[in-house]
Amino acid sequence: MAPSRVRSVAVASYARMLNALYSRRGLPWRVHDEVVRIDPRVRHLVPHEPEPALFAFLKETVRPGDVVLDVGAFAGIYAVLAARWSAPGGRVIAFEPTPSSAALARRHFAYNGTGSDRVRLVEAAVSDRGGRGALYLYDDTAMPYVNSLAAAVDTDAPPVVRDVAVVTIDDVCRDLGIAPTVIRMDVQGAEIAALRGARETIHAARRLTLVVEMHPQCWPAFGVTETSARETLAELGLTARPLAEGEALFGRDAHAVLEVTVPSGRTLPASGEKQERGLPA
Repeated sequence: MAPSRVRSVAVASYARMLNALYSRRGLPWRVHDEVVRIDPRVRHLVPHEPEPALFAFLKETVRPGDVVLDVGAFAGIYAVLAARWSAPGGRVIAFEPTPSSAALARRHFAYNGTGSDRVRLVEAAVSDRGGRGALYLYDDTAMPYVNSLAAAVDTDAPPVVRDVAVVTIDDVCRDLGIAPTVIRMDVQGAEIAALRGARETIHAARRLTLVVEMHPQCWPAFGVTETSARETLAELGLTARPLAEGEALFGRDAHAVLEVTVPSGRTLPASGEKQERGLPA
């Protein structure tokens, strides 16, 4: 048997063993200095040291009792960690529109003992208006993290387009009666629209820190430019700085820290004023 074939058989056998041992309770898996339990079949999607600056920032920022929004939760790892860091008394609301990723996140919540009283999953995309939208889905095994409300620009792979629910942060916070203190966001180009849909939440905040992954390469599909993005942040009363020193604020896949500078009670522009399209035409 050729060496490559031997290795392929060994890898497949190892994967089956892990699945047999850990499919019910999750595989203990190191993520930086934390250990979480994950579905052994998605080890390749959960790096041991992902996004070190973001991880360190969230671990330092999330406090006991915080209400955390994880917008674009994917496999739910950050939601699990936020639930851990915000204990006791904290709560996490995770948003994920991709059905397979939402199912995976639910398994990870169960594996890590984060019940519905600690983590709530909203299976919907996030934008500046609620309703329905077209979600562009890519290979679940290779690149599900580029799924978006517009066709991905980081791959030439053909998408499957699926109709999904779309919500706004304002609507969800109003319905649940919550006031978030920390928001992590990664929505593959829809971030400016999602922020516009958080207008009331931002306006009412007394303490709110947001860390948003910026995808300017995706913005043209949403009718967003760097100039209009800056205008939106200013209208929302948000100051912005790069998470990592030396990074561009709107660098490709860079993280920006946004903080509220508008005192609670000041009037912001009404929804619909000076705003670009939230969903692609």
